[in-house]
Parts: sequence; C-alpha cells; structure tokens
Amino acid sequence: MTFFRKNPSREGIVGVQFNVDGIALAQVLPPAPELSDHSADESQAPVPEVRHCEWLPESDAARQPALLEDRVDALGLKRKPCNLVLSPEEYNLLLVEAPSVPASELRDALRWRIRDLIDFPVDEAVLDAFLLPEDRARGGKRMAYVAVTRRALIRSRVEQIEEMRMELRAIDIPEMARRNLMMHLCDTSRGAALVKLSAGAGTLHIVRGDDLHLARRFQLPYGAGLLDDLPSDVLVLEIQRSLDYFERQMRQPPPGHIYLVGENVTEDKLTDTLTQGLPMGVSLLELSSGLALSEKVQDHTLPLCLDALGAALRSSETGAR
Repeated sequence: MTFFRKNPSREGIVGVQFNVDGIALAQVLPPAPELSDHSADESQAPVPEVRHCEWLPESDAARQPALLEDRVDALGLKRKPCNLVLSPEEYNLLLVEAPSVPASELRDALRWRIRDLIDFPVDEAVLDAFLLPEDRARGGKRMAYVAVTRRALIRSRVEQIEEMRMELRAIDIPEMARRNLMMHLCDTSRGAALVKLSAGAGTLHIVRGDDLHLARRFQLPYGAGLLDDLPSDVLVLEIQRSLDYFERQMRQPPPGHIYLVGENVTEDKLTDTLTQGLPMGVSLLELSSGLALSEKVQDHTLPLCLDALGAALRSSETGAR
C-alpha cells in the first residue's frame, strides 16, 4: 500500500516520519549485488545496511521541516531517494467489506463506501487500499484495508520533502513499513506477530509470507520509561484478544511467534506472565539480526525509528513492496 510511488533505486533509500514529538530519520542501503550473487552460505549472506538512524526530538510541528532539512544537509542526504511514512495521527486505517468490482475500479468504489466513516468530506480525501488474502474471507465476503488521509496533508508533505531537495519515491503507512521489517527480521512463513509498545499504547500486526493479515491498535498503561515495568497481565489480555479475533472471526491459524519491540522494552521486562501466558513463543525483536548497523547507529534510537526503517526497506532489491 502506498499513496505515491516511483521506481526504487540501488543507491539506498532514506526513510522519514514526522511525529508529534519528533522526527525519525533512517537511511538503508541494499546489499552489494556482487556480494549477494557470490554468497554461498545463506547464514552469512549480506544484509541491508543501516547507514543512518536518528531521532530528532521536536514537538513544534512548524519547526520540524527546518530541523530535518538541516540534518539532511549535514548527512549529505540531499538528492537521495526518500520514502515518507505517515504518523498514526495523520491517517485512518479502515477494515471494510470489499465491493465486487474490477481491480481498476476498487478505489472509486471504496471511496463511496467509507464516506460515512471519516470526519471530513470524501472529496478532500486521498485513499489507498489492499485486499485481504482470499483464504481469510468471512462468510464469502472479501475484506479490504483502506488507508485514508487528507489531500492537503499529502500535498504539504510532498512540498516539504521537495524543498529539502530529496527525491520522494513513496508515501506509506506504518502498518506496511512494519510489514517490510518483519519480512527481513522474522520467519513469516507460518505467520508472525509484531507488538510495538509506546507510552500509553500498543499495536499488533500479523504477517504471513509477505501479506499483512491483521493490524490492531490498543491502549496500554505503560509509561515507556527506563524503569517502567511492562503491564504483563494487560498486555497478554490484549494480545489474546487479537489472536482470538484472528482465529475465530478471520478463520486463520495463530502465528508461530510473537515479537515485542518498543521504547525501553528490554529483555529483563519479559516476565513469566508474558512469556508463558500465550500459546506461542514470545521474544524481543532483534533488529540487528537481519540488518547491518553502522557504528554511528545507537541501539536506543532503533525502536523510535522503526517505521522510518521499514519505509527505507521498501524496494525491490530488498524484497519489500
């Protein structure tokens, strides 16, 4: 899913996300083609390189573009290909019944289907959609996820990136950016779930193969501080609710593993309640397992830049869409 897209490039991709409290910036370079072609040992195969990964704190939205432009200039990222990922506050993701129309007519048909589900005029909306896999249709009715945002916001973001002299390739949403990450870092053949935690909230995504099957947001009493414990009982309940919906309503087998990631989510916070309270394995998402991190990248910035990293992984060379 993407609101805007051009062909990918082999010179690496810059991922950018504007958030309410700061900007996430990441640059990912694909493996060198000559190394990939001659790697006999798959376990030692070259992986994408995270050249830059930075969190730029700034809660004033009016100052964010200038801050990012200064950093882009300092890092030599002008004229580099860029994928922008929207923040959760900038769009709505709706799960609706897909109309029975040709693929070329799907967007127009969905535009009228979601007009009463958004709080602004539908003629001011930009939307994109993807159908859920056939085998998870409910009662013979195929479903679709529809991402909807305001046209004025997309226009503003495009202008901001162009003013920084970066080459905008795609505008995406976090759900698909995280899918890109999961394809690199997790075994999605049997299905995998990614749970991302931040202050007061969490998200859960289930990916099987290269398809996103479920995306859900929920509230969570977690302060995201260094000394804040994970609310294990509440978290297990929310994960179980998601799995129950996935199995009973979507008629899908459960994922093979659950990965956790987020602000100050560390190994010592994984309690027995959390690891033993679910019917599948639970572990931290190891971002370094499928990515080569440059010496400049600091580990604590990775969870803050998760979506920017996923956006930067959107390219045909790295296997993401």
